[in-house]
Amino acid sequence: MKKILNILNMLIAALFAGCFMPTAMTSCTDNGGDGIDSIKWNGSQNPENTSFRNPVWEPSLEAGTVVKGASMFVAVSATSQWAPGLTYICKSLTSNNLMTWNAGNDTFTESPAWAKGRVNSLTVDYARTVTGATYWMFYTLEGGNAIGVASATAAAGPYTDRGTLITAESLGKTDVRSPFFIVVTTNFYLCYTTDDGTYIQKIKLNKNSGATLSGSAIKIASEAFDDVALVRANSSRFYLMGTVNNNGSKEIHYAMASTITGPYKDRSGAELTTGSVGEPIITGGTEIINPENPMRGFINEAGTHLFIAYNATEQGKDLMKSGYARRPMFIAPLEIGEDGWFKAPITAQKGWTSPRYE
Repeated sequence: MKKILNILNMLIAALFAGCFMPTAMTSCTDNGGDGIDSIKWNGSQNPENTSFRNPVWEPSLEAGTVVKGASMFVAVSATSQWAPGLTYICKSLTSNNLMTWNAGNDTFTESPAWAKGRVNSLTVDYARTVTGATYWMFYTLEGGNAIGVASATAAAGPYTDRGTLITAESLGKTDVRSPFFIVVTTNFYLCYTTDDGTYIQKIKLNKNSGATLSGSAIKIASEAFDDVALVRANSSRFYLMGTVNNNGSKEIHYAMASTITGPYKDRSGAELTTGSVGEPIITGGTEIINPENPMRGFINEAGTHLFIAYNATEQGKDLMKSGYARRPMFIAPLEIGEDGWFKAPITAQKGWTSPRYE
């Protein structure tokens, strides 16, 4: 009998101990009057389960781009040296979630030869309907003053260079830079910036003949709005994001339109082509400064946030030991209001950032 009582006492003690376990478990209540409820694990509340760490890639993804391919995200950097003497010709990264990245191969086996400089800006998107050439890159070379085009069957390449598509001379401009390519269902559009503003133009793609311009270019922003990226939220809402110089500091601003070709307007209804610089959405802080180069945006499954990839600079660390620009990649979750406008601008910063992309 004494042995049985000892066993019962031990069981009772264990049950009472369970009622004082951490709040990550359910409490021991007896709602049915027939003994304690079962103990259930509600999941960890550690930051890594609800947040992610910025920057998501360093030391650099200078003037880079991000594309969502058939099975994963791929980011591509401008030509750079992360270590002295080791040149990467547009290094690729891969990710399943936008938040953790792994280095891959160079997207070019050799630098395009139509100009001597390195690839210093680029954009890639997934054109699934173009059989035999499903990924297309538009890029610039230092000193080239033109936009080149290349294609591949995988987002990370290798890409086959197809020469120049647009030159400043062909446009009647003194400068052409900062291409951005976007696929909307079966339509293909290229944005580019010149000395008097940013334009969008429809293009045609063919695995044999390459890329050709189609129709006329439409101006969508003045020269104050640079380095643009387009995001299609739905069939009647498009965001245009770009880099704006605010008294010597860079910021990322945006405007909205009901069609991809604009007009893009700020909250007051003023158009980007008539002097507006849009609404600020990512500004610099004390440690992370000069947010720039919005790469591409992705809306989460719940439709509550737009996650935008961009570059920024850490104060006092603007160059790597190689002498190349140090521009880590950051991800910003922008909360979308019911009216489609973002609820508030955010400050670029390091550390835990919420929510995670899902």
